[in-house]
Amino acid sequence: MTEKECQVVVRDLYELKFDPVLKPDDFDKISRGTPPDDIAKEQEFVRWADVLLFIYPVWWGGMPAITKGYIDKVLSWGFAYKSNGNGIVYPLLNDKKAVVMSSLGQTKDEYEKGMFQAMSRVNSEGVFGFCGIQVLEQLFFPSIHTVTPEGKEEYFKTAESLLEKLLVAQD
Repeated sequence: MTEKECQVVVRDLYELKFDPVLKPDDFDKISRGTPPDDIAKEQEFVRWADVLLFIYPVWWGGMPAITKGYIDKVLSWGFAYKSNGNGIVYPLLNDKKAVVMSSLGQTKDEYEKGMFQAMSRVNSEGVFGFCGIQVLEQLFFPSIHTVTPEGKEEYFKTAESLLEKLLVAQD
């Protein structure tokens, strides 16, 4: 692997005390093209980034409320997509890529019954794809509560290997 300089900015939504609730006032401001400061700040981070890395646990087959609220507020109309008023949507973040890493409570066998495919499709088409963001990879780490320390170490190695591969691919 060649050495490549990259910058990483971590946005820990809990540490930021990010409010995931899209309030009517927020919605009105977004609709007028003047999002509230907290949303505009996060949109600047998205504008800056080439690759977005989302790391979250799966809750009830999807992302936790704080992550969903972040997406609802930040990847909003006029910034991440627009429409012509007749149902035609135009994605605006076609130059962005994403990687999604999720921990799971159940075993791999439980999720291989269709949940991996469903969650992957929702992310790649319904969430990120809707905005033009290409999902490069989705990693799922099952049995997070019961996996051995060696198993967790394997999860870290898998994540690290993927990120290294992506850095090389960006050269």
